[in-house]
Amino acid sequence: MGIELAIILLTYITILVMSYMIIICMKDKDERGIRIVNQAYQNAFSILLFSILVVIALIKLPHITLNNQTTSYLILISKFISVLTLGGSIFLLNRNK
Repeated sequence: MGIELAIILLTYITILVMSYMIIICMKDKDERGIRIVNQAYQNAFSILLFSILVVIALIKLPHITLNNQTTSYLILISKFISVLTLGGSIFLLNRNK
């Protein structure tokens, strides 16, 4: 799988999650929708920050050699996990609240 295909897949999933988030916000115009989106973004940001820190640690370790392509894939995977966390958090928080 090329890097272009990975970026296209990430963009597609990001558009799906964002459209689901917009539907949730439009349906719940009160404080509930705003709280759900804020909590979901906080969860996704913390996952993204942690995964980027792991990638940076892998780059800095002298025993692990990473080339540019592997580093690019690791950063894309961390963003992918963050987007999935965002979608999952919105879905679960919407069902629970």
